[in-house]
Amino acid sequence: MTDIFSSLLAAPHWVFISLGGVLLIVELLGTGGYSLWSGISAVLVGVIAWLFPAFSWIVLWILFAVFTLITAYVWWLWMKKHGDKSVKSQLNQPRNELIGVKTVVVSAIINGSGRVKIKDGSWSATSSHDLSLGTKVIVTDVDGLILTVEKIEQ
Repeated sequence: MTDIFSSLLAAPHWVFISLGGVLLIVELLGTGGYSLWSGISAVLVGVIAWLFPAFSWIVLWILFAVFTLITAYVWWLWMKKHGDKSVKSQLNQPRNELIGVKTVVVSAIINGSGRVKIKDGSWSATSSHDLSLGTKVIVTDVDGLILTVEKIEQ
């Protein structure tokens, strides 16, 4: 057992390459990116330790910490600039999906209150004008479960 530890102390590059491999395997199990950058940094430090065997353990651990912070920060900057900006990526915000939907009035909107059909259901709707049954409208706003609609001019 002592031979294993002494051989690891003599070859720190294998320790960091192995650590990187373990972290990358853990990332494959679904940690959402948290282990990816540490794993890449560990492999990078392992390569540096192999190329420059004179570095001490302290220097290698400091390099590992610095590389992990740098790679995670660079990834954060890239995601901030190029990340998914689609409306569909905004979870639990049906308001964004309903605005702009064209539909028809299924219960006349009188005195600002009525119903419109969207997909297989009907929704409470409000409008600044009275609208008769079958009028084509577009959703302009959502307030809770009440849609604000405007008549589509033809």
